[in-house]
Amino acid sequence: MDPYFQIDGKKIIASPHCAGPWDPGMQHGGAVSGLIAHLVDTYPSKADLQVSRLTIDLKRPVPMGELDFDVEVTREGRNIQTLDIAISAGGKECVRASALRIREAGMDLPDDVAPPEWHAERAEQRDGRFMEGFNEHVSVFNADRKPDHVRRAAWFHIGRPYLPDQPTTPLMRAAATGDYCNGVGSGLDFMKWTYINADLTLHFARRPVGEWIMLAANAWVDKNGSGVAFGELCDEKGFFGRATQSLVIDKRQ
Repeated sequence: MDPYFQIDGKKIIASPHCAGPWDPGMQHGGAVSGLIAHLVDTYPSKADLQVSRLTIDLKRPVPMGELDFDVEVTREGRNIQTLDIAISAGGKECVRASALRIREAGMDLPDDVAPPEWHAERAEQRDGRFMEGFNEHVSVFNADRKPDHVRRAAWFHIGRPYLPDQPTTPLMRAAATGDYCNGVGSGLDFMKWTYINADLTLHFARRPVGEWIMLAANAWVDKNGSGVAFGELCDEKGFFGRATQSLVIDKRQ
């Protein structure tokens, strides 16, 4: 199966499979966020580090085709590393991201401070509308239970590889799944409204595991045309992270 991306030096080639639901010429945010998670997690470091935070500003639509990227270390400490990531198309910056990585260390902590365990099974598969481009090989199943404070919960599995001959890691899957907060959490009718996220921030308490990631999400929108979508990320072990998005609300013409 053809991958979403290829990387050659400082160049990225984004395939048409990256297309999102809002515009066929614009990449899905899950394509971009999964790619950035890869760039961050594979960047060299002096110690064993895990990604604690990713913040991704989607400054303008990200096209398919040839893109340029750069990763810069902004701090290299004993316990943390911070990175800036930029992705450009035709000399114009499309994405600016920042990442925080924290050193990994085994610690004997009390059980009651760990992220809460949560067990939800995959129930019925969600309908196949809007399953083109990036979504074509994303399987989505409603969860058979959800936390009371969210609108919906669903399990996600990304079947198409991000890169040739490289595994799609649980971190990449989690970053891509977090971008679905607006779709899972919004109560607006997709056929009448657009609710595009201008950013995505992810926080991780631990490394995710497995190929299936659950997102339990909600969204608040206001008549001023803005909103926020937010969700909790879960794997087979339980909750491990959170995602938030700033939304731009508009009525379809």
